[in-house]
Parts: sequence; structure tokens; C-alpha cells
Amino acid sequence: MPDDVYESLVKHLDEMPIRAPLSDEFLEILGILFTPEEAELAAKLPFSNFTPAELAEEIDVPAGELAARLETMASRGTVFKSTKGGETRYRLLPPLVGFSETPFWPGKDNDTVRRLSPLWIKYLHGPWGKEIADRKVPLVRAVPVQEEVESSSQVLPFETIRELAEKVDYRAVAYCPCRQMKAYMGEGCEHERENCFHFGSMGRYIVEQGMGRELTLEETLRKLAEAHEEGLVFSADNYQGKVSTICCCCECCCVFLQSRNVLGFANALAPSSYAAAVEEESCLGCGTCEERCPVGAISLHGGDTAGVDAALCLGCGVCIPTCSGDAITLERREAPVGVPTLQDFLMGQVQG
Repeated sequence: MPDDVYESLVKHLDEMPIRAPLSDEFLEILGILFTPEEAELAAKLPFSNFTPAELAEEIDVPAGELAARLETMASRGTVFKSTKGGETRYRLLPPLVGFSETPFWPGKDNDTVRRLSPLWIKYLHGPWGKEIADRKVPLVRAVPVQEEVESSSQVLPFETIRELAEKVDYRAVAYCPCRQMKAYMGEGCEHERENCFHFGSMGRYIVEQGMGRELTLEETLRKLAEAHEEGLVFSADNYQGKVSTICCCCECCCVFLQSRNVLGFANALAPSSYAAAVEEESCLGCGTCEERCPVGAISLHGGDTAGVDAALCLGCGVCIPTCSGDAITLERREAPVGVPTLQDFLMGQVQG
């Protein structure tokens, strides 16, 4: 029975626009996160919000029993829970954004996360890496800091990190799953880990389930500024309007930068509408920009001044804070990268 229920759950998860391909690693992951009884129930749960009363009759489980089981799964990070207007609703979490991250968000070292870490990394370097990174419409995009854009009048809504943080109605921070996974495998970096930001209903879920903590706008902006100084790349949901997530990514751990740099999926992370530009007369040739660039887009090439490959540049701006000659700015690309509407983004994910 256990093998059957987990394979049924894989088939259910594989029906999502962001698929979950079958593999030995993924079956082992599901065995850690779901008991056989939970896996059997999860294979029947919708990915859209529902109340226990709405689903109970359909799956032949009493509403009270179903609610209790869903509460347990919500606390384990496999089911999403939200309450609005006094009504509690649930939905099955997908792997992304979902149960690939929930065990790691609290930042606690335990047997579960240490068992999961190598399995998720192996799954990423197998079928899942292509699934999340080789998409016509990337899932995430690089987001610059407005103050570093050459002309702030060029900035459109939803294009800079401060505006994204200001527009949301609830802010929470958790630990970065990517850096946690690598750390538990002995391959971690020294970057700050508590800078995985989630907003709106997902932010509330994280706080209510003890996976993170609520932040004020001022606290959010301060932590974002610290991450930028540290050389971390801001990435956010690749659509216009309010976003649900802002990540602070490093090239050594981030699944999207790793998918781009190591697995070779150039479309894993959409660039911003800007690219770094160097004022040669101001460049001191110190090389810090070359060291900080997460995608190898900027280099001295053995010379005295830095040069930028705009085609590779993410337009993230991490090269700017440590430029000793204040020689780098972000300039709008001749062919700006459009940010999809939410409708176009969702349609793009259905198309793969």
C-alpha cells in the first residue's frame, strides 16, 4: 500500500503547471513529509482553497475528522491554511512554493531537514531542475534597487525592490531554504540566511505555523538593504502587481542561479529591464564588481577597466555598492524586458 499511495500522490502533484516528475528521490521525499495515510488523503486534495465541509462528502471523510487531519498537515507544512471572515480554508501545497521550503523556513537543524537536503539537491540536478528552470516564462525575475538606476524617471511600477515591499499588505521573513539545504550538506556559504521574504496570505501562514516572523515595512527594507550590501541578488515572482515572495539569492546555493550557472538553463531567472554600465574614466580597476557578479557578466579581462556583457547581465545591481570608483550604474536596456501580467504569467506556466 505505501508505494501505491505515494505514486498516486506523485501523479496528482504532476498535474500542476509546475510538474513534479517521478523519481526515486522524490518518492523518498514524500515518504519523509507524508505518512501513508496523509499521502492517501493528499492525493485527493485540491490545489485551490476549500473548506472541510465542502470536501468531506466528496471524499467520504467526516468534516470534523478531515479538519483535524488537515490541521496536522498544515503544521507539518504540506497543506496551506488561511482564515478569512471567520472561515478556515485549506489547499494542498505543491513542491514550489510549498513543501520543498516549509521544513527549512524555521531555520531549525533536525533529522528531517538533514535527510531532505541531499534528496532535494539530487532531485534538482535531475528532472526537477529542468521543470522549474527551463520554462518559456521564467518563474522569477531579478529586481534592482531604484536608487541605483541611472534615471529614476525610467522606472516603471513593479520594477524595483522597494516598491514591491511597499505594495504588499503583510510581510514575513523566514530562513532561506537554498542556503539551509547546502549548509546541512556541508556545502554552505557565509551569507545571512534569514532573508526569505513572503507576503500576503503566504506570509500569514508562515507566521501562524511558526515557520517565520512578521516584519514591519521598515524592518523589511532594512533587511533588504543589508542583503544588497552583502551581494545577494533580489528575485521576485515574475508578474506585475503585488508579489508573494522576494528571495535574496547567492550564486552558490540558489536553485535558480544554480540552474542557470551549473545546469545551463539560461531562462531560469528573467533579467530586469536594466543592465550594468561602466564609466571607464571613473573605473579604478579594483575588480570587486567581477567578484560579486553572480553570472560572470562583468570582468576586467586582464585590463584596467571593467566591461559588461549586457546579454548575460541580470540587471540586479549587486556590483554597485562596492564599486570603489562609483563607476557603475544600471541603464535601461534598448529592448527592455517586459514583466508579464499575472494572467500572462499563469498562461505561460500552463504552457510550460
